[in-house]
Amino acid sequence: MDPNFYWDMLMLGNRQGLEGLYKQFIKILFNYGLALVKDEDFIQDCIQEVFIDLWRYHQSLGKAENVKAYLFRALSHKIYRESQHKSRRKTEPWNDGLANTYVVESIESELIGIQREKSLQTKLAKELDKLPVRQKQVIHLLFFEQIAYEEVSKLMGINLRSVYTLAWKAIANLKKHVVSVLCVVGLSVLFQFY
Repeated sequence: MDPNFYWDMLMLGNRQGLEGLYKQFIKILFNYGLALVKDEDFIQDCIQEVFIDLWRYHQSLGKAENVKAYLFRALSHKIYRESQHKSRRKTEPWNDGLANTYVVESIESELIGIQREKSLQTKLAKELDKLPVRQKQVIHLLFFEQIAYEEVSKLMGINLRSVYTLAWKAIANLKKHVVSVLCVVGLSVLFQFY
């Protein structure tokens, strides 16, 4: 069903409009929220509050050009505000995966390559989690949701130059850490043979 249909119902005070939007967008909003903050309970609470606010202020809602973009923006603002107020952001302790990895010596370079790739992916995911919320949001929208820079600008309520700047800073941060991860992984593979 077209989300604008549910949006129009919501604006008229019909609860089925709210329920329809919730059912249609709950999974994508949850995944989006988890890309920003790794705390499932916190994300669920924020999504619930977004929909409570939608119902509370349904009389003052206007037409939405893009309902999905509106909900993404509302959720990201809610996450940001709640994170600032409550500092409930769950952070995973950084654990050097290499210290816990026991490698059996092997002459099969393919196995070493697989191990290196998994280690790199794990480290990259941890580094992505360490990015500031706005940088993480831009990376998620651009590369995981595959939304164009112009649309991200509208979605986040910032100008296009800021989107490019945030993306550049995020990529620079990730690149810096990936190079150090590659060096560590390469050294660990090298030391396996001594």
